[in-house]
Amino acid sequence: MRRRLSIGRVVLLIAILGVLVWVILRPDEPAYRGKRLSQWLDEYNRAGALEKTEPISEAIRAIGTNSLPYLLANIKHVDSPIKARFFALVGRQHILKLPFYGADPYRSTSILALHALGSQAAPLCPELLKVAQNPTRHWWGMMSLLAIGTNALPTLAKACQSTNVQVRTEAALMIAMMRAMPPPWFSWGWAKAPLNGRPLFGLGYAVSEEDVREMINLLKDPDPAVRRASADAIGLYTRPPYTGVAKAAVPSLIEALKDAETNVKSSAGETLRKIDPEAAVKAGVK
Repeated sequence: MRRRLSIGRVVLLIAILGVLVWVILRPDEPAYRGKRLSQWLDEYNRAGALEKTEPISEAIRAIGTNSLPYLLANIKHVDSPIKARFFALVGRQHILKLPFYGADPYRSTSILALHALGSQAAPLCPELLKVAQNPTRHWWGMMSLLAIGTNALPTLAKACQSTNVQVRTEAALMIAMMRAMPPPWFSWGWAKAPLNGRPLFGLGYAVSEEDVREMINLLKDPDPAVRRASADAIGLYTRPPYTGVAKAAVPSLIEALKDAETNVKSSAGETLRKIDPEAAVKAGVK
C-alpha cells in the first residue's frame, strides 16, 4: 500500500513539474488587445452561453490566420501517459483545486474558433483531413471540418474515400448536416473542469431526420465515394426515431443498386437489407 502511494506521489510530482515547464516554455502566441490566443479561448470556456461568445469570436477573427498553427496544435494534442496519469490521480481527490483545467481544455474552444474564422481556417483542411482519417481521433477532425463550414466540403468528400467505414460514414453525415440546415451545425454545452471547477466548453451534435433525408439525396451525388459513404451512413439510422425516414430511403437505395460503382451497389444492398429485408430480396440483393 505504501509502495503504491509512493509511486503515485512520484507520478504526481513529475506531472506537476511537466505542466509548470510547459507553462514557462510554451511558445509565444498571437495576441489581440493584450490577451494571448489561449486567453481568448479560455473566454469561450467562461462564456456560459453561445450568444455571449460573439465578442470573443471577433477577437479570434482579428488575430486571423496567425491563430491557425496554435488551433491545429490544440486539436491534435494528445497527453503523454504521465500527464494522463496525473490528471487521473488529481481527478480522484476533491480537496486540491489546481489552477489549470486538465486534459483538452482548449480543443473544443479551438474548434469553435475555427467556426469563427470560417473561410480563413480553410488552409487547415489538409491537416484536419489527416486527423479525421485517424480511427482514434477522427471525431475531432470531423468536428473541426464541420466547424469550418462549406469550405471544407471538398475535404469531407475525400474523407468519404476512407476504407474505414466509421470515418466515411461520419464524413457523409457532416456533408448532409451542412446541406440540411443553416450554421451552426453543432450543439454545445458547458460542464465543470475536474481539476479547477471552472466552466469548460464542449461540442457535440444531434442527428435529425432532415439530416438523414439529406443523406438519401446524397445517393445521387456525382462523387461515387460520397454515394457509397451515404449508403453506409443511412444504415446507421434505421431505428426510432429514424424509422420513418429510413423507410423513405428504400426507393433510392433500390435505384442505387443500379449504380455503375460496385462499392456503391454493395453498400446500398447492405443498408436495404437492414431497412426492408423483403424489398432487398425482391430487388435481387444476395
